[in-house]
Amino acid sequence: MGIPGFFKWLTNKDNYPNIKRFCIEDEPSYDEHGVYQPLDETKKNPNNIEFDNLYLDMNEIIYSAVRSNNGSEIKTEDEIILLIFNYIDRIFSIVRPRKLLYIAMDGVAPRAKLHNQRTKRFLQVKDTIEKTKQIERIKREILANGGLLPKDNHQKEQIKLFDENCITPGTPFMSKLSDCLLYYIYNRMNRNLAWQSIIVIFSNANEPGEGEHKIINFIRQQLTQLDYNKNIHHVLYGTDADLIILGLTLDECHITIIRNEFKPSQPRPCEICQQFGHDIITCKGITTKEKYDQQLNSIKTKYIFVDLSLLRDELYQSLEIDKQLLFKWDHKRFLNDWIFICILVGNDFLPNLSSCEIHEDIIKLLINIYKENVLKSNYYLTENGILNLTNVEIFLKDFSKMEEKIFKNRHEINQQKEQQQNLNQSIYNRIFSIDKFKHELVPKGAPLPPFKPKWAQKNSPTFDNNSTSIVIHADRAQDINSSTTSSSISILTNQSSSEMKQKLSDLSLITNRQIEDNTSDNDVRLWEDDWHKQYYTKKFGVDPKDIEKFSLQIAQEYAQGLRWIFQYYFQGVPSWDWYYPYHYAPFVSDFFKIKILSYNFNKDSKPFKPLEQLISIIPSQCSKEYLPNEWYSLTIKKDSQIIDYYPLNFNTDLNGKRFESQRIALIPFIDEKRLHRVLKNYYSLLTIEEQKRNKFENSRLFIHSKHSYYNRLKKEFDINNGQKIIHEDLFNITKTIEIFGYIWRDSNDDKIISISKTVKPPISSYDNITNNQVMCVQYCY
Repeated sequence: MGIPGFFKWLTNKDNYPNIKRFCIEDEPSYDEHGVYQPLDETKKNPNNIEFDNLYLDMNEIIYSAVRSNNGSEIKTEDEIILLIFNYIDRIFSIVRPRKLLYIAMDGVAPRAKLHNQRTKRFLQVKDTIEKTKQIERIKREILANGGLLPKDNHQKEQIKLFDENCITPGTPFMSKLSDCLLYYIYNRMNRNLAWQSIIVIFSNANEPGEGEHKIINFIRQQLTQLDYNKNIHHVLYGTDADLIILGLTLDECHITIIRNEFKPSQPRPCEICQQFGHDIITCKGITTKEKYDQQLNSIKTKYIFVDLSLLRDELYQSLEIDKQLLFKWDHKRFLNDWIFICILVGNDFLPNLSSCEIHEDIIKLLINIYKENVLKSNYYLTENGILNLTNVEIFLKDFSKMEEKIFKNRHEINQQKEQQQNLNQSIYNRIFSIDKFKHELVPKGAPLPPFKPKWAQKNSPTFDNNSTSIVIHADRAQDINSSTTSSSISILTNQSSSEMKQKLSDLSLITNRQIEDNTSDNDVRLWEDDWHKQYYTKKFGVDPKDIEKFSLQIAQEYAQGLRWIFQYYFQGVPSWDWYYPYHYAPFVSDFFKIKILSYNFNKDSKPFKPLEQLISIIPSQCSKEYLPNEWYSLTIKKDSQIIDYYPLNFNTDLNGKRFESQRIALIPFIDEKRLHRVLKNYYSLLTIEEQKRNKFENSRLFIHSKHSYYNRLKKEFDINNGQKIIHEDLFNITKTIEIFGYIWRDSNDDKIISISKTVKPPISSYDNITNNQVMCVQYCY
């Protein structure tokens, strides 16, 4: 995720709205007999621009397929895989790459990301268990009170709900999906003309690395070549904020992001009665009054282009300092500093700093502080993908002067919201109806107390309660990225409906889920004078006399994390084994003496293997079908040497955040050495299929026999017997398709199908591909 809400902030009207535009799509046609005619993707792109290379971060596509229909429909693995194919087809049709398609699945991630993944899965299982119990209890209450529930569909009950935990390297599903994507590539390249003139590279989940970083590292490697064509136009698909930040790290490179249109959260049906307008908490079962036939998913998802070249130019302008500098202005280094500031606000590898919330427009504040420091100190924060911790310390010191003020201002705003909430709750509890609107209103209550919204105070000397009614509609939707939840509240007065619609914006309800009680014993009152002491004693259990030493220690560890992330974004993985070993971040005011850090990352570290990562992040409640039997026993047996890694019950902490999805799971960190020591005796027990799921693989490169480079490729293989070719120009395919790297045949790769042979489907409902005309080879760079 990177920075939650980053794209919305980046493209709002006060920042850089011009960088996005809607994609134009050709609609499929039908002949005079009504027969579907597939699109001809060899024709000119309807967006009036021709793109060269398309890169797919498959993680987003997989989750989109799983979560389609708002989670209201049960889907099998085969149905999900077919949806994934459809997503790829559509994106391919919009972009129409002319040279390369690069498909990247998430492989094992660096240890710095592992705890983030582990937290998400443990929270998901915890919430699912609690929610299931809650739903069953509410169902019993509804039936006991004479309510009605939807009839059980016996057939659907036989279909197991899809578990998103299986979207992890090493699981049977990811292995199956990899095989299906290989078949899909063979299928499209043999049967679609638009695919036959391009090269396809596929990196599956058994190749280490996050999908978006595989893509960026590939492009960065191409940029280093002397004969790289700077006119190549790259298109990256993905919705993570990380992809935008990563794209900006590629200097002098034409990059466009394609992504789903951002939309606030759509209303979901109640998971008990399948009706809209309420959730399981307020469900009363099926009623004759509630009929919501909402076809939410009939609305086709739109795609947008995000122009990173334009964003880069606009950032240059916004970072421009109009005062005269004593040193040469370097746009590129200032852009890199901006990237660091964004990383400081949020990332997937470190807990969020308490004073950095993107919805508070913190990036603009940090940029203003940064500009002032530039004028005073003549420095940059970064250089060649490395943080200058001396300058970072100076910058953070200036920011820390505002930290306490940020906390106090935030508390004042929250108090105002709570007051508004209490007022709205009071109104809600006293809602009454009029005969004309009986079908929309709750039962009558006491008359409303005197109340004047802002617009009434301005436009009317009095507010007549006797002429006013409030209607609460059941179709209100929550936007998790906003600080308030809008509710469909109509103020019915003698004024016209158009006047009322204009004035409705001054009324909103604040839900209990968004305003957290900051006065509990476990929470830190950051607006009080001893906020620093409270934080370290309550969150870390530190003795007050040790706070100064301890806070410096974790600030230095956090600064090391910032250094790791920045290098990860600009140069690749600094080390696979580094991670931040605390659940909470320090304060900005603790970042002193970080310039003395001399920690060197372990460049010889290795990534976990897929099953090693799997056992490290998946809870015991859902690991039985994903892990080898003997490995699974390690997660449940009391005498297991790693049983403490799999707590069935654990505490969570909102830590001042607004939404439950932002909770911290207080679960132990994985000790890599202990894990490897325990697993050492279990590798020999793996089945052949499990060994296959656990091994590392290279990417595969595909080329059709009609491609202009095919004959030369085949000739080189015949001369070298298909061995890895390493010579001066590295089998220089850059001359035709502008790709740098090594390619070779692997006789042990059973997924490589020879020319003229039949490609057999991994799923029985798919058909054979006869007379294959696609050469597949191993690839690395």
